[in-house]
Amino acid sequence: MLGLSLIACWNDKYYYWFWRPITVIREANTDGNPDTGADPTWLPLFDPATPVFSGPPLVTPAFPEHPSGHSSATSAFVHTLQSFFGTDKIAFSAFSNKSGTTRSFDRFSDPLKEVIDARVWAGIHFRTADVQGSVLGKRVAQYLEKHYFQSVRSR
Repeated sequence: MLGLSLIACWNDKYYYWFWRPITVIREANTDGNPDTGADPTWLPLFDPATPVFSGPPLVTPAFPEHPSGHSSATSAFVHTLQSFFGTDKIAFSAFSNKSGTTRSFDRFSDPLKEVIDARVWAGIHFRTADVQGSVLGKRVAQYLEKHYFQSVRSR
């Protein structure tokens, strides 16, 4: 399910080939719109100087922006869990190896909302890319539920 959502996402990334916020803001004077101005020193919150608990430093990805792969995969996972358990309201916790923190949630959908906000606030995506990535992941989960995940009946 995650693999299929990412395949669909990457197909769309290279179809739309959309630039990321950091490029748009720094190079706004090249967009053909005289009403926009560039800020060549702008940095996103997703700055490589941001300390991480483990792993490589955080950087803006060097591939097309739209749609969001993180939102696509998270959405596919969330909607598969909702379908399997028959509810969204199940509490759980998740550990982040980047920040070294544990977050607790009341619903499966709560982290999806945070992923969408975090990717925008970090300057990785425009909100449209995250929302549409979420829709893409949901559609993949629904397709798999309909065509592959079938009930097992005991005899």
